[in-house]
Amino acid sequence: MITVRAGYAKNGEARSMPMNQLLTDILKSVKLANNQGDRGFCNRDGTLYRSFRSAFERAVRKAGIPDFTFHDLRHAFASRLVTAGVDVFTMKELLGHRDISMTMRYTYLSSNHKLTAVGKLEQFAAKSQQFSQHPRLASYEIARK
Repeated sequence: MITVRAGYAKNGEARSMPMNQLLTDILKSVKLANNQGDRGFCNRDGTLYRSFRSAFERAVRKAGIPDFTFHDLRHAFASRLVTAGVDVFTMKELLGHRDISMTMRYTYLSSNHKLTAVGKLEQFAAKSQQFSQHPRLASYEIARK
């Protein structure tokens, strides 16, 4: 689980969210590579970072990525959730938004979202047709007419 303490959360409320397997594996490999026991993020001498912000900014500088902030990671997370088709209510919870209108700002990213939604009706129609051809339901339809 990833926990955001209330003091670091934009809305002032602590929250936790699950990590996917890829992130879990990456963090485990960082921890093993550092060989620092429980400490996954530390300086070369084994001391904890005093500030994640300065450590992040140093990593961005070393990577040569211009104009990139820690908050950009949050936008990337939200964008990928939308693209993956995650529903807006789940996104709201994962992003820690109090109001769904804040989450809705990210939904413009999925240009084929409506097309995908309507496409699901085709799957439903195919299942419904199979279901309505069931002998007991067919007699029900005749009786109903």
